[in-house]
Amino acid sequence: MTHKILITGANRGIGLEMSKQLGLQGYKVILGVRDLSKGQIALHELVQAGVTRSQLDLVQVDLQNPESLINAANYVEKEHPDLDILVNNAGIAADMQKTALDTPLLDYKETLDINFLGTLQVIQHFLPVIKQNKGKIVAITGPLTATTWYNPAAYRVSKIALNGLIQTLAVDVINKKLPISIFGIFPGGVSTDINGHRQGPYMKSVAEGARDIINIMLADKEQNGKIIGPNGNILSEIQD
Repeated sequence: MTHKILITGANRGIGLEMSKQLGLQGYKVILGVRDLSKGQIALHELVQAGVTRSQLDLVQVDLQNPESLINAANYVEKEHPDLDILVNNAGIAADMQKTALDTPLLDYKETLDINFLGTLQVIQHFLPVIKQNKGKIVAITGPLTATTWYNPAAYRVSKIALNGLIQTLAVDVINKKLPISIFGIFPGGVSTDINGHRQGPYMKSVAEGARDIINIMLADKEQNGKIIGPNGNILSEIQD
């Protein structure tokens, strides 16, 4: 099946790697980026990697700038009315080394503002086109449970809030009988610049993380309301 996919935070890390893998598989990808100049660099990298330029487009998606989200949604509605998958990948992590008690209040506020409220606004603005095409809304999220070996406080709290948002919206999908699905994917630990390229037995490469996300995202199965782990295992789902 052919899909057209918009990925936020697509100029680096998992977002850029997903764009490359999907492009090489023949899918059309819209790169959502905060900085258009960095987006142009990302486009060049993708073409150099073998992705056909005509499969790619670029749009500014700044989770802290509501006007950019309105403009992006209007652009996509006009130029890409067949968009059927939205991947909410953009986010920040704050200082991942600080303990929960040592993390400044501002870090919690900023991560929640972008990872939670920013993602909500992206979903709200792009919902009409996704609904029109009976598509999917995906959020790249984090684990629901804590571990003693890795506990980035502000980042983790924002992802817990995001998981709650995903499932709350998914309940609306069910109750309103909307022709879409919304779900979260936690790819496990992925070594990227957001975590200082952390290494360890539980960490995977960007290529591996992107591959796992794509496989789950494109699976032909019912996923609405589910938080799905790195091996396709269901970490949480809506209760009847």
